[in-house]
Amino acid sequence: MLKAPKFWYNKNISIYGVLLSPLSILWALGTIIKKSFTKVHKAKVPVIAVGSAIVGGSGKTPSVLFLCEELEKMGYNPHIISRGYGGTSNEIVKVNPNMSFTLVGDEALMMSNYFPTWVSKNKFQAFQKAEKGGADILVLDDALQSFNIYKDLSIYVYDSIQSFGNRLLVPSGPLRETIKTALNKSQIFFLINTNICKDLTQKHFKQFLNYKISISPEIREKKLIAFAGLGFNKKFFEQLQNENLNLVKLKDFPDHHQYTIDDMFMLLDEANKKDAFLITTEKDHTRIPSEFKSSVGIIHGKIISENQMQLANEIEKYI
Repeated sequence: MLKAPKFWYNKNISIYGVLLSPLSILWALGTIIKKSFTKVHKAKVPVIAVGSAIVGGSGKTPSVLFLCEELEKMGYNPHIISRGYGGTSNEIVKVNPNMSFTLVGDEALMMSNYFPTWVSKNKFQAFQKAEKGGADILVLDDALQSFNIYKDLSIYVYDSIQSFGNRLLVPSGPLRETIKTALNKSQIFFLINTNICKDLTQKHFKQFLNYKISISPEIREKKLIAFAGLGFNKKFFEQLQNENLNLVKLKDFPDHHQYTIDDMFMLLDEANKKDAFLITTEKDHTRIPSEFKSSVGIIHGKIISENQMQLANEIEKYI
């Protein structure tokens, strides 16, 4: 997988953004054509889509898990539907945590540790399987741009660290659709680690959330080398730095990077030289070869909120 270009997140539009603008126009036209010729399917149970306009790294996966926790408290039995990004499966698969991420993708594999998770390139067919499996509500991971599915509720995930980047469409910027389009189709907005989004007004329902990482005492006592292959690694590294850990090195990998044996030997060699311990995210840990998993500590993260009752009441309006 490729890293997001740095110019996507520059405040000023770079020359690369200008040069790529004709391709962005083609991207927009392609999206319009696709939407025009797509048949919309409706599930028998309520469907909630979680997503953003940003390509990668906006906090969608932890937001899906947070939402499922809230739905469970409300008495629902949520199942997650994912396209299994990075996985090879062309079938409908109910994900087992013991499966390989190469089959179902790292995000789906991680989410299956917490809630029933289905992977399918055809979301509607997965709906039917999930319904038979006991789901009375479906949560779609990264699905704001899924035009073939009727959504009872759409939730936009906004992270202030990324915001909207340079506010341009792919490949000139990180947006899959215009900001206005994405916001207009959403009814609830998850604002992570911020209470400000200038593009939202008072009429928008905003749920203020915090993403917290947990550090075990034994990890706090060590010198650490942190590595990650996320959509936006900077966010994870800044969270670690805010914990005042003894970080001796930060190692950046592309999004969804499949760690090889050579990668792990390189990281372990660096750790030995610095008398340090390796740490990474829960999602990255799924992509480490099994024989190296015990040598890498997991930094778990979770989204929390202090006003879930207000969110529950808002969700009930749509489902």
